[in-house]
Formats: sequence, structure tokens, C-alpha cells
Amino acid sequence: MKEEQKRPRPTVDQLNEIEQLKAKLHDAHLLSDDARDEAKERLDKLFSSYDWTNYKFTDPATGKKGVKNAVGQILVPADYEDFTFVGDRYLFDYPTLGAKKDGKYGIVAADGSDHVFTDFRFDALVCYPYATMYQAYWDGMKDKFGLVTGNGTVLVPNVLTACHEPWNDFVLLEGDGKYGALDLNTLKVVVPEYDKVDLDDNEEVVFHKDGVEGYIVEDTGEFVPKDKIEDDEEYVDVYVYNTYDNDMF
Repeated sequence: MKEEQKRPRPTVDQLNEIEQLKAKLHDAHLLSDDARDEAKERLDKLFSSYDWTNYKFTDPATGKKGVKNAVGQILVPADYEDFTFVGDRYLFDYPTLGAKKDGKYGIVAADGSDHVFTDFRFDALVCYPYATMYQAYWDGMKDKFGLVTGNGTVLVPNVLTACHEPWNDFVLLEGDGKYGALDLNTLKVVVPEYDKVDLDDNEEVVFHKDGVEGYIVEDTGEFVPKDKIEDDEEYVDVYVYNTYDNDMF
């Protein structure tokens, strides 16, 4: 079996080209089809030809660690004991990173500013790969976790036992045998308290509680029985948790 060749690191010029191409594609509607395809092709070529992963480095004077990007620019100064995940400039280009200090974890900026978003109080931070957030463990609880956003906001307290892969923007949450939900688009949350959840593709999500089927209104968190939401004009235009593919609408 042929060993995979290690890709070279990019140059600063190539990083700058990446930024220019991304900016151009951000306004893709202003480009001709040929210009858009050419920019995409060049971007794909740059990403596939070089190693864009960030990496940890150590200050020899202190033994503390920091993070640099693929071209050696400092993203996080060497002030920390370790990091949970350092990301890259391709798929996992996170604006913040989980850093360890005095045996605990907090969230720091990954832009060279040395800005700290949270105090270092978490026992562990696990990067949630589908959004800029972390599964966070604290207060010595090893069997339950919460969800913390990239800027350190506690989105869900440490009551969860499972956080599933997204179905479009819908994420099923579990805790103590109950079910809840998270909308990755709005960051609205339902803490697990429902007995069962019915999921289907591009459908409204049905929650079950005490033998009653219903929907949950995102803006208010109100649980509305199925028959009421179908018959009551008050709920005609309300937005409930769903698995819609928003790109289709």
C-alpha cells in the first residue's frame, strides 16, 4: 500500500489568496458563472494541495503552549498548558479554541488578540464539529455535560447525556431518559423534559409528554398539543421546531 505523501505548508501569499477568493465568493451573485467556477476551482486546488492545519508550539522559556496557523502566524499566544483542538483553515476554521490553564479549561480567541471569553472553570471541553460550540463538563460531573457557545455563553446547563448529529439545523438532545432540542440556526433550546420525539425529513418535529403529542413554538418554548395547533388560528403562522432543509426554501 502506497504511503500518503505529506502535503507542504502554504505560504503567506497563498493564505492571502485564500482570503481574497473567499471574499470574492461571498459576493458570488456579482460574478459571472465562469468567474465563480474559476474561483471555486482555484480555492479547491489551494485547499487540497497544502497542509492547512493549525499547530501547537511551545515557548522554551516557560514551557507554555500556544497555537499557530498553517503559515506560522500566532493565533493564540503561548500562555497555556494545552488545547482541546487546534482546528485548521479549511473545514474547522474556528474563531475560538478551548485552552487549559491551571488544570481547567476556558475559551480563548484564535485571532492573535489573547482575548479570553470565559474563566477557566471547565473540567473538559469537547469540540462539537457541526457548529462553533463545545460539549462542556464542569462541577466534577463526568457523566453529564452542557453546551457552551464559542464566545463562552452557556447554552444548555450540564444536564445532557447525548447530543446527536444535526438533522439539517435540528439537534436532538438527551438527558436522564428525556428529550429536548437545539436549533443550530437560531440557537433556541428545549431542555430535555419530553418522553419521546418523532423525527422525519423536512417535517415539523413532534414531541410527546405525558401521553400528549404536540409541537414546540421556537420563540416562546410553548408546548402546544397537536390538535390545538392545527385548529386554533392563534398558531397559524408560528414557527415550531422542524427538520426543514432551509436551502430548499
